[in-house]
Amino acid sequence: MKKCLPLYSILILFISLLIQSCESLNKDPEFIGTWQFTEKITSNDLVFNTTRTLILTKNSYEETYTIQRENSTVISSIIGTRGNLEMVRSNLIFELKELGTCTLNESEICTGSVQWFGEGTQYWTDNIVYFKKIVTGVFEVTGTTLRLTRDINRDGDYEDTGEDVIFELI
Repeated sequence: MKKCLPLYSILILFISLLIQSCESLNKDPEFIGTWQFTEKITSNDLVFNTTRTLILTKNSYEETYTIQRENSTVISSIIGTRGNLEMVRSNLIFELKELGTCTLNESEICTGSVQWFGEGTQYWTDNIVYFKKIVTGVFEVTGTTLRLTRDINRDGDYEDTGEDVIFELI
């Protein structure tokens, strides 16, 4: 009987490790959530407040970039992208499926809502030249901070404005 005791111990340890491994597979990735980044931009002596909101789920994303003139309640513009999301190692693969723009009211003023357009629409055709359909991002989550680095403009580096962003969880 003493010879079997180590075998039982090894079996119990193996089952315990297997259960822990299965539980870790069911955990949601730490990047899931709604993240936001804000900054001021100056252009031709005008100051704009910009807000990037990024909603990440296990297999999809939605990102909106809202531009609003400082000291104004009117939203100047909204640029949106959304699509599929896949995690490969420590990379996020963003696959663009829809482009978004601000929904206008009867006075042609941005309402703050986003209207989405997929492939085959005129909006998509007119604007897809400014976007990459597949973008790879490197991410790191620390507490309530998400650092996301992406080569958005296809120039082979992450040095351009908006390519290395630190988002806060909201």
